[in-house]
Amino acid sequence: MKIMFVSDIHGSSDKLDLVKDIYDFEKPDKIIFLGDLFYGYDSSNLVEKYRKFNNAFFIKGNCDRDLDVEESGLGFMNYYYFEAFNKVIFCTHGHRYNKYFLPEVDFDIFVNGHTHVGLIEKEGNKYYLNPGSTTIPRGGSRASYMIIDDNGIYLKDLEKNIIEKSLW
Repeated sequence: MKIMFVSDIHGSSDKLDLVKDIYDFEKPDKIIFLGDLFYGYDSSNLVEKYRKFNNAFFIKGNCDRDLDVEESGLGFMNYYYFEAFNKVIFCTHGHRYNKYFLPEVDFDIFVNGHTHVGLIEKEGNKYYLNPGSTTIPRGGSRASYMIIDDNGIYLKDLEKNIIEKSLW
């Protein structure tokens, strides 16, 4: 199994095209968009591009307008909670729940966007992950995305180079 995580595209049609190319290269079983997909741009062009991803899940970010979310028909959620790799994975944008304000559910892996800084951090038996931003990286980080597969966790730049990894 392979899961791809992307966050904070902020309405960049060019970066979304690049994400699609990366998606086609990585061939994940599912892709999870962690929010801030539109950010006030004309979303109609973007929605058609998002529909080209198979087995995609969409989480609402703080910059995703309710109108864009509702009219997109993409089935946005506030969070997504599932099991893979014998682990429970909790995904959210990060403006409501984050490492310092966690949901009252048990998880093994917590994934959020929002900060625009990629992160792989392990504390005890729990992982805290952030795929960074494809469009507006902050804090000296590179534009990035994340892959989790049967071997571990990989933070990658948009040229598909591994920035950081943590193997199971």
